[in-house]
Amino acid sequence: MKQIKCLIFSVLISYSLFAQRNKECSIAFYNVENLYDTINDTSVDDEEFLPEGKNEWTGKRFERKINNLARVIDSLGGGPSVLGLSEVENKYVLEVLTANKKLEKKGYGIVHENSIDKRGIDVALIYKKEDFSPIFHKMARVKLDSDPEFITRDILIVKGLLLGKPVYFFVNHWPSRRGGEDESQPKRIAAAKTARYCVDTILKSNPNANIILMGDFNDEPTDESVAEVLGAKQNLESKEFDLFNPMAALAKAGDGSHSYKQDWGMLDQIIISKNLLSKKSKLQYVENSAMVYRPFWMHDKYAKHAGAPYRTYSGPKFIGGYSDHFPVFVKLKL
Repeated sequence: MKQIKCLIFSVLISYSLFAQRNKECSIAFYNVENLYDTINDTSVDDEEFLPEGKNEWTGKRFERKINNLARVIDSLGGGPSVLGLSEVENKYVLEVLTANKKLEKKGYGIVHENSIDKRGIDVALIYKKEDFSPIFHKMARVKLDSDPEFITRDILIVKGLLLGKPVYFFVNHWPSRRGGEDESQPKRIAAAKTARYCVDTILKSNPNANIILMGDFNDEPTDESVAEVLGAKQNLESKEFDLFNPMAALAKAGDGSHSYKQDWGMLDQIIISKNLLSKKSKLQYVENSAMVYRPFWMHDKYAKHAGAPYRTYSGPKFIGGYSDHFPVFVKLKL
């Protein structure tokens, strides 16, 4: 009997180690489109998103927005292990989101700091506490040499243990194309330089560091800011590279996370460091796992562009959708 018990115990231990070794997790990013609360914050320009504001942002509409976003997050593989977010006003809206009945049992933690963005929209990270443990985080300030008064969103950098392995997450929301793509390009190049400097600092200390950059870059994988300044390669044929952009192949095939004037744009991307591609790495990128998450119920059936995201507002009209962006995700395995 003692030998049988020992055998059973040994089998259970072996199975547990096998399951742990082969565990997969999803890493995602989602621009949630103007997730404001209904409270006036005099330190930021949030007047449009108040009950008495232009958008008539009432508690009922806020609740619907939260329920919509929770549905998306919950349905994305049962909830990503780590999810980067952009266009959130403050930590309070994140607390309401993660406390939603669809998400509360998943045990999401929050990493957020207010940035200097004039409209008060920030980036943030939420994570399943059972899969990821933050060690520290910091905000990287983006500066434009030609304009000392330039203000944009900080880059959130979080270091922690994902499935027990050290990983750096960068959550980005680079300056928009407002005013024209060419005119605004120097601002995104400035953001790319900041991100690249932080990546180089990490890799100088540890060339085999696991780094994941995610965000709404407001540029395509082939644009100068992403492909050249940040240095995210579009394929694995390059002999020398330290960042790889798995979203580039999707963009080349005509896919996209955002619809503008009936054209798809791959503005939302997840970029990974070279070590996550190595077979020697304990934590690895699952080949061809990069995807845009776009179930049919997230489509706007009345949009001119077939399959376009079902957003919160159509012009000034509240239509009660999810976001004007689709989430993107990749998978990692242990």
